[in-house]
Amino acid sequence: MKPAEARDNIFQKYELLGQKLKKLVYDQDDAIDEVIDALIQLACKPVQAPPKAIFTFLGPPFVGKAYLACCLATLASDYPSFRQFDMGQYTTPEDEARLLGQIGYDGGQDGELMVFLRNHPRSILLFHEIEKADVRLQSALLDILTGDPEETGLDCREVLVIFTSTLGGALYQSRSFMETARENRLQAQSLIMDAISKEKRMSMDTIQPVISPRLLSIMSQTYLVIFRRLSLDAIVRIGKQALKTLSRHFSETTGIELVFENFLPMVKLLVLSFTPYMNMRRIRKRLPDLILGQVTQYIRDGNPPPKQAVFRIGKAAGAFLIRHYRMSDVHSQQLFIRNETVELGWDTASTGDDVTFTLARVALKQLPPSKPLFQDDLPEIKFSATGFEDIAGHEPVKKHLREIISILEKTDKIKTFGIAMPKGMLLCGPAGVGKTLLGKAFAREVNLPYVYASGSDLFDPNFIREVYQKARIYAPSIVFLDEIDIKGVVEGTLTPIPVEQILMELEALPSDPGEFVFTVVTAQNREDVNPELVSPGRIDISVEVPELDREARRFFIEKILEKPNDGRIDVDKVVRYISGMSGYELERIGQEAALYAIRNNLDCITEEILIDQINTIKYGRKLDRKHIRNIEEDLRKTAVHEAAHAVLSYMLLPHIKIEQVTITPRSRTLGFVAYSGEDFEDNISREEILNNICVMLSGRIAQIRQFGHGGMDSGAGNDLEQATYMAYAAIAELGMDDEIGFVHVDTLRHHVDSAIFLPVLEKRIQRWIRDASAKTEMLVEKHWPRIEHLASVLIQQEIIDGVELDVLMKKDRRLKTEG
Repeated sequence: MKPAEARDNIFQKYELLGQKLKKLVYDQDDAIDEVIDALIQLACKPVQAPPKAIFTFLGPPFVGKAYLACCLATLASDYPSFRQFDMGQYTTPEDEARLLGQIGYDGGQDGELMVFLRNHPRSILLFHEIEKADVRLQSALLDILTGDPEETGLDCREVLVIFTSTLGGALYQSRSFMETARENRLQAQSLIMDAISKEKRMSMDTIQPVISPRLLSIMSQTYLVIFRRLSLDAIVRIGKQALKTLSRHFSETTGIELVFENFLPMVKLLVLSFTPYMNMRRIRKRLPDLILGQVTQYIRDGNPPPKQAVFRIGKAAGAFLIRHYRMSDVHSQQLFIRNETVELGWDTASTGDDVTFTLARVALKQLPPSKPLFQDDLPEIKFSATGFEDIAGHEPVKKHLREIISILEKTDKIKTFGIAMPKGMLLCGPAGVGKTLLGKAFAREVNLPYVYASGSDLFDPNFIREVYQKARIYAPSIVFLDEIDIKGVVEGTLTPIPVEQILMELEALPSDPGEFVFTVVTAQNREDVNPELVSPGRIDISVEVPELDREARRFFIEKILEKPNDGRIDVDKVVRYISGMSGYELERIGQEAALYAIRNNLDCITEEILIDQINTIKYGRKLDRKHIRNIEEDLRKTAVHEAAHAVLSYMLLPHIKIEQVTITPRSRTLGFVAYSGEDFEDNISREEILNNICVMLSGRIAQIRQFGHGGMDSGAGNDLEQATYMAYAAIAELGMDDEIGFVHVDTLRHHVDSAIFLPVLEKRIQRWIRDASAKTEMLVEKHWPRIEHLASVLIQQEIIDGVELDVLMKKDRRLKTEG
């Protein structure tokens, strides 16, 4: 044969082989082309070392990897023999000996592989799911397949070796990766090998790679073939072939003819009923059972075997197919992501010797979440049932989150402007204000699944890696890392969460805006979050979640009022009392109030019970008066003390509303004036600071006014602490002192000299307190009748509501005017 003819024959031979393979193996034309290219190269060069070639078929499960190897062995005349080894069957030392034999030992027996190779030197060997073999077995296999024939006694130079694996699963779900695999094969192979190299597993209580380094090296140097996820069209073709085979065999076996009206739509609906876990193997084996089951059940119900069984689609089922799923891969992927299936309902009607099965009802059904057996600690995909409409209050926060959602939904605009997709956001705010709930509602509003991690899982790099792997499979999706600022004890030391794995995952996220993975993290304090995590290009969107507003607090109280109550609870009043409380504390109120009613054999909750439980949670439990020394004298002192605070606050700080004044002794205080947290402002003037100091000093000064210097006690300790700090802050931090001027003394004391300005600072603080004391004495004297009146009411009632206080103060003012 002339060289030109030989060349033409080689190309024609393998081109014909490729065409035949494409008719048998659906949707893997690119993979088949790679195999054919490799076979042509092998035919054109001599074998330098055994084996003749090593192929690694990589891709999702059940997409035709092993089937292509079988078809290749059937059609390729160069390799007359074929053997498949399912590596899941060789996991114990005994199994390994069965496969490989006792190599290197005198008198040892050959294993299954050795016997086959001796008898079939020209063959194709398929090692299916090589990742299931121990790394030691992987290395032993390579010793046989790549070893010197003189040393092993085996000649593998005419052996074609094929490994299959599903490792790197997340990448196969990525459209951008599959496009890369088609356009830049070397880059795609590099990405997949990098992903496989990071795969680990536990073996004998140690962590080891899933693929041995030696096998990984050989894979990267030989033929790497990437298989794509099967399209819905390919799976339907498989279903059609399975039904045709069933019809022919069933008719020959039973004499019953199967007739399909609207054959293709019928197959489509039958295929969709296998979602969300729809693959080639299940369709090929189980889809015919759906048809066969209808006929056999009809006969087993006592009906005579029909001559003809007709299968048709009802109007509702046809409309469902048109309305919801025009056989789009996107739609089938959505069923997978949402863990939904298509449920079918049949109607049966018999006419003479025939029976008609009508596919009459088709509906979407949500499946319960499932986890692999013995793998309860794996991250799972979730779908939030909570939306923004389910969360009371926080309207500014929700508005901000909706703006972020609009960005994530406009992926086309992201591409148009040529900018990177945002990678994540931080929800930051105090404990119990609803950050977790808002994060889950965010997932619902953007209509994406999420993978959740919190607590000790955040300290496990392997778990974090699995979280992001799962999220990539379901992309576009969300990774939700809750309480990223928590600390844990590691080797006896309080340690923050290690962020290295999170940073690696953020850097490795797909750049395709259509397949993004968006990370949501929550924290109480932004300062406690690792700065690298919230740096530009990472989690660089920050949303502050403030304390619960009035609407949110009202929601909690209205939930409490669903419990038995006397119908006389003033919701607005109670809502004022709970300002500044977290969601956890507000949930406790209802629980504690109900328990109080049960303990005291009461039929319902009252306003008094609610307020008492609020104060217990905020300020500590009530003290038994029997255990307080000089209780009557202490009550009089406390009444004067708190009355002075309330009156001067009412006069000097009218914009800050008072919730209540009480002298009920509790574990953390003998009395207090409670303010509405909503009325405090960040920006405060010099005059307001001075007025605040006067309010703080008024309690002690009023006690001295009433009881002399013997009226001084420890009850004013916290007041003096706050008053002194306010004076210090005004002078040293805010530049409000006339003598020191506009100087930030604290900066100089921390960075220059701790003693700088110290003498003058002490002098000026004393001056501020002295001036405030003089002003307070004057105001206490001026408003003494009001203070005395309020103190007497407190002794009688123990507690006065802010609204009642307002009435008393206005009444006193009116009486004074009339007098």
